[in-house]
Amino acid sequence: MDFAQLKASLKVRVEPVYLVHGTDYFLINKAVSLINDALPGAEITKFSEEATGDEIVTALATTSFFMNTRLVVATLGDKPSFSAINQYLKNPVAGSVLILISYREKPEANLKGATVVNCNPMPATILVPLIAKQIAPHQITRDAADYLVEATGGYYTLIDNELTKFLAYYADLPVWEIKHLQPHLTKTVDFQIYELGAAILARQVTAAHQILSWLISSNTNEYMIFGGVVSQMRRAYYATASKDDINVIGKILGCSPYAIKYARRDYGANPMAVKLCYARALELEYQIKSGQITVTAALDALIYR
Repeated sequence: MDFAQLKASLKVRVEPVYLVHGTDYFLINKAVSLINDALPGAEITKFSEEATGDEIVTALATTSFFMNTRLVVATLGDKPSFSAINQYLKNPVAGSVLILISYREKPEANLKGATVVNCNPMPATILVPLIAKQIAPHQITRDAADYLVEATGGYYTLIDNELTKFLAYYADLPVWEIKHLQPHLTKTVDFQIYELGAAILARQVTAAHQILSWLISSNTNEYMIFGGVVSQMRRAYYATASKDDINVIGKILGCSPYAIKYARRDYGANPMAVKLCYARALELEYQIKSGQITVTAALDALIYR
């Protein structure tokens, strides 16, 4: 199940073992909190990455004279052993609940029988309603909410921080638009690189130079910058050269449908210019790899072409 489904499931029953995994720390902590809240009065035991499976199972099997419910929370290390926990899963102790935390994108393959809770960044279809609910009675336009999700990489930790900031800035503003968010939004490095590519494609030299200067001043690797720009141009090229569904193209290119939608909006009227710019970027990429040009010079060549 994903994080959004967890809360509803806890109203029905609490499972004996949960594997909470993902890269959004806020969602992981929130998931643990939700499970904890579903067990009022439970005795809680926490283990770090150094704990063994046998230690965890022993804690689960240890009953308390005063408590009827025991909650054990354990963080998994790099190479966890699940032999003892898999054995425990065959006959879990009634009244005991185990939460295993894994800060990995994919769940542990060797753990059999646990209820898996996906705490990776959620898609915009789930995040946008959550954003709207969090800022009520204020309202946010769909484009602004999508922009916020894209600029934060979909990490609810960052979204929550940004919304808290915006609530202070715009306490008297009933409806938030992109133009309100942009001046105060703290964007991820990936999104800054995305905007750099967009500025280059749109021939916005001043904007491109400002974004590049900011990225360099923040010690962002120049190869990462150039690679990100090439990826942005690739998605713009495929978005304007194909009429396929935005979800299909997004899946092929590994980006959000939102990015394809706006690439078509911004560059759909001039696909030939996108094609030529993408071809130029590929040419410069080859020159970098063959040692004919530096990355800095290649970026300048794209911006000032």
